[in-house]
Amino acid sequence: MTDIENIKLKTPLRSIIGSNNAFQELLPFDEYHLVMAQSDFLEGIHETKTVKTYFYRLPPFGGSYVIFAGLSALLNKIDSFDYKKIAPYLREKDYNKNFVKYIENRNKIKVNVISHQENTPAFPYEPMVIIETTLLDGRMLEGIILTELNFASLCTTKWHRIINAAQKRPIMEFGRRRAQNPLKASLYSYIAGVNSTSNCEANLIFGIPSSGTMGHEYMQSFATEAEAFNKWLYHNPKRPCLLLDTLSVIESGLPNAIMAFQKHKQRLMELGVWNNIAVRIDSGDLAYLGLNCYKALKTALNTENITIVLSNDLDEYSITSIFSQLVAAGESELINKIAFGIGTKGVTAWGEPALGGVCKLSELGDNIILKISNNIEKTTLPGNLRSTFVTDLNGQYVTTLIHFHTEDPSKINKFVHLFDDTKYIDNDFNRFSLMPRQSIVYTCDGNNSEFIGVNGNASLESIRNNSEKYLKALDWSYKRTSSPHSAKVSLSPKLFEIRKQMVKDKIISAKFDNL
Repeated sequence: MTDIENIKLKTPLRSIIGSNNAFQELLPFDEYHLVMAQSDFLEGIHETKTVKTYFYRLPPFGGSYVIFAGLSALLNKIDSFDYKKIAPYLREKDYNKNFVKYIENRNKIKVNVISHQENTPAFPYEPMVIIETTLLDGRMLEGIILTELNFASLCTTKWHRIINAAQKRPIMEFGRRRAQNPLKASLYSYIAGVNSTSNCEANLIFGIPSSGTMGHEYMQSFATEAEAFNKWLYHNPKRPCLLLDTLSVIESGLPNAIMAFQKHKQRLMELGVWNNIAVRIDSGDLAYLGLNCYKALKTALNTENITIVLSNDLDEYSITSIFSQLVAAGESELINKIAFGIGTKGVTAWGEPALGGVCKLSELGDNIILKISNNIEKTTLPGNLRSTFVTDLNGQYVTTLIHFHTEDPSKINKFVHLFDDTKYIDNDFNRFSLMPRQSIVYTCDGNNSEFIGVNGNASLESIRNNSEKYLKALDWSYKRTSSPHSAKVSLSPKLFEIRKQMVKDKIISAKFDNL
């Protein structure tokens, strides 16, 4: 890794995004956000203090949680948003003249952003981001929040699943050519924990380590596969990875690779890369071919320091299957010799087209707000909320407790099931350890802004490390690829009772003095 890459990995991520204008949009919202904002202005309620909450209801991929991501990009977009720049668009669209004039005289969005750490697990209904703002600013912020957090969290979650299935084996991301948003896809794969990317732009902008092997067309550029392998090792001795499946892995690729490695062995040893030799297999029965290639290479080259790189539309399910096949064959040791090249199914979050993250009004003026649905699971949680990660004294996950921001979780005597108050966990105040999930990361008074604390100024490298302590606390049954246990999420008794009362009385806006 170059010094430039190291520096970028340790620089606040949101500042790198800003300095390269990555992910920027002039109008990062939908028209209905603007129409509602104008209506608020004309009604004279646009400056009303407002709280909105970003959360999701159903985990993607049949999992038990989401990995929250996109915070750095969100903070940069909020800070760089300039009301004056959208005024010409509003004027051209024939918005109210007084409203346009008001917009022209404004600068930044007025807001406090309270958030989870980026690249940490979040559970259903848990408030991942809370914005304390004005009603008009809240309308603008919803579009920005959903744009920056939904795909980022979905993509990062998919890569976490892949990395978990790969059991810490090296992963190269090379999905740029298939990604809907190549730069974001590569960034969030690295945040999740992949080792490198083939995306040169991601390497240039973010300092993510880059990597690349040969493609099939390299072999097609020569008269024979043997000649292609020899030329590759001659010109690229520090990238000693040969692609075996252009013709036939066993009948052609493997013997030609053995001859090429033997021919260049002395030079590779002199350069100190003999222990890094590898072959890549991009089609066919990967478990069978990988095993047979490793055994043949090990015998012919008299070394065990051979990496078998497997690719070809892999994801967490196919990786799990490959490993299961090797274990069943009594060849589990080969797992430690495998690396993966993963593209399409990682960068597109294959299997889940979108994350259903929503940003809902939860407090307006002095009233808490509830969205009621015939389906209780679509009924929101009212008020300015926070959450607390609860573990037992051995550090193992117990529940996520959602509560009003004015409540002290250490004094809450029981943790009530999301939808059924006959189910709860008693808190005897000696059994559990409590970890607050949110902190304020950004504030702006409409003119002057500040990024706050470690989370507001997090570097790419530090973000990569955020998930470790949380995922370590989760039992394996929550993290398995198929049919994981549902992670427990709880409400404080006060929050449960207030929501229950508002639903019963069909009240969507109410003031409660005891909050």
